[in-house]
Amino acid sequence: MSSAELGAGQQRLDDYLRRVTEIQQRAEETQAQLKALRADVSSPDRSVTVTMAPGGRLEKLSLTPSAMRMSHDQLAAMITETVSRGQAAVAQQMEATMQPLIGGTSAMDFLRDQVTAAQQPEETEEPQQQRPRQRPDGDEPFGTIYR
Repeated sequence: MSSAELGAGQQRLDDYLRRVTEIQQRAEETQAQLKALRADVSSPDRSVTVTMAPGGRLEKLSLTPSAMRMSHDQLAAMITETVSRGQAAVAQQMEATMQPLIGGTSAMDFLRDQVTAAQQPEETEEPQQQRPRQRPDGDEPFGTIYR
């Protein structure tokens, strides 16, 4: 191997190590930014305020005296809606923070899909009541007390 080939190989290795170091630094910076993210969101009448942390964790809930004059159902709905808006806000911040690191990649598409899925209301299925099985001959099973 010639010294020119050796020098070119060393240059490629140095470039690669430099890029790896830069990516690692950006990842560490992004991680610190993600930990520091917060979203403060208030209800339209400002009676409910929430502070949301990364991952949609509720960090703080504040209620004004006017919130306490609502019915329990109204207050629950107001809190739920405000938390949902807070989760969406912190998710947008997370996406913006991750954009420089993974934007335009399948990892960003995956993150976006996960955030979108998490913001969709859960579909709740009504539990079906199990009906006792009837025997083909119409007789009741042994040990039951059907009358």
